Amino acid sequence: MRVRVSWLAVGVLLLALALPARAQDGNDAEPSFFDPLVTLPPGISREVGLVFDHTRAGHERFTLTSLKLQYPVFSWLQVSVEMPVVALDPDRGEAATGAGDLLVVGLGVELTLPTGSAKLLAGSTAVRPFVGGAIKLGPLDLIANLSHQWVAAGPVSGVQQFQANTALGYPLDRVTPFVELSLIKPVRGTDDGRPQVYVLPGLELFLPWSLSLSVGVQLPLTSARSFEQRILGSLKWQF
Repeated sequence: MRVRVSWLAVGVLLLALALPARAQDGNDAEPSFFDPLVTLPPGISREVGLVFDHTRAGHERFTLTSLKLQYPVFSWLQVSVEMPVVALDPDRGEAATGAGDLLVVGLGVELTLPTGSAKLLAGSTAVRPFVGGAIKLGPLDLIANLSHQWVAAGPVSGVQQFQANTALGYPLDRVTPFVELSLIKPVRGTDDGRPQVYVLPGLELFLPWSLSLSVGVQLPLTSARSFEQRILGSLKWQF
């Protein structure tokens, strides 16, 4: 219990450092921030994008390619829908490809719907409420999120985990190098309750025609881990 409280306190401290901030010019316009890959980005935007996620865990390879649509409903609310296609290349058995689980995000809640198959490590129903914020620290962007996920049904039903993500970026003219730190603490439903810590160095490139490309590699920093390497990419078009 003391360990859980300690990790929660660290997460709350990181989030407190990233409370939403107003633009420095004194008006009410919302400041713009870079788009990290694991940490949920702040702000309201209308965009469509392609998301790539290739994970290596042991001798297995797991590739997820998603089409994502994000649309503002009101000036203070946006909804995001992400539909993935999953390819699984296991160490034993045949490779498989098919639809993954649909993700719907809005009102500070991420909902996973079981549109995929358990053979593709999908087929789960999960709810993940989250809270986040961002702030300008001189030339740096600081973004942070806290979340808690419950898996209500599926192959890993009953699993709960707490997650804290922090992203720090240095915006330049057409590129933003950044680094993300993620803490995942299993709470219930797993044999290994040790916290997992991951680091992700990345880069966001701002392209013509309102396009942006973010790429990075996520690596574990602790012996407790779910994977050895995770390559992430996101191509977005704001319209």
